[in-house]
Amino acid sequence: MFNCKKVNRKKNIEFIDKINKLEVENKQLQDKILILEKENIMNIEKADEYRKIVEKLATKTTVKNSYTHNNYLNYISSEPIRFSEIPKQLKDVVTTNSLMFDDLEFHEHIVDNILRDENGKDKVLCTDINRKNFSYKDENSGELICDPELERLREQLRKGTDLSDIKNIKKELLNMLIKKYEGTSVDPYVKFYEILKKLDFGGQFVDHIAKKTYVKTMTSIT
Repeated sequence: MFNCKKVNRKKNIEFIDKINKLEVENKQLQDKILILEKENIMNIEKADEYRKIVEKLATKTTVKNSYTHNNYLNYISSEPIRFSEIPKQLKDVVTTNSLMFDDLEFHEHIVDNILRDENGKDKVLCTDINRKNFSYKDENSGELICDPELERLREQLRKGTDLSDIKNIKKELLNMLIKKYEGTSVDPYVKFYEILKKLDFGGQFVDHIAKKTYVKTMTSIT
């Protein structure tokens, strides 16, 4: 004979077990939700903390860059280097006599007559002596521009020495050397090409300008 009470009792037990199991799972889910909520709050707090740090660093960087820029302006001449005038300046500066200067004297001669204003203030500043970074005022905008290794400026100087007037000076120089070293062991042509290396405005020229115009600026602000 089928026992209905026994069957119902079994179903009730199974139902209660399912409820208990679901309650346990629900409790576990609630615990996970609490943990995730706490982690979320911590992440929000960390994000806010990082944001404040970034904003603080950004403010410091702005202040430092502003200080550095203003510091350069205190040292640099108000006159920009006018590339269009360099050929004319070289015509007056590069002579037979000045080419006979030694390297140091010749480089200083260029600095004094082209790269400084009438008050003796530098038109070029070395801003990083290790990397050979230089700054000078743009002749159009008046803003400070960067010229690593003075590549742009040196190119203009080299172009300026290719003018016909400079070529005539080279001829005069060679004739002078031939007369000077006639009957000696010195080859005037070798001497001539050694002297003309000055007009390449190479590494020694860059090093000289760097040492003469290096400006130390504040690198950190507390």
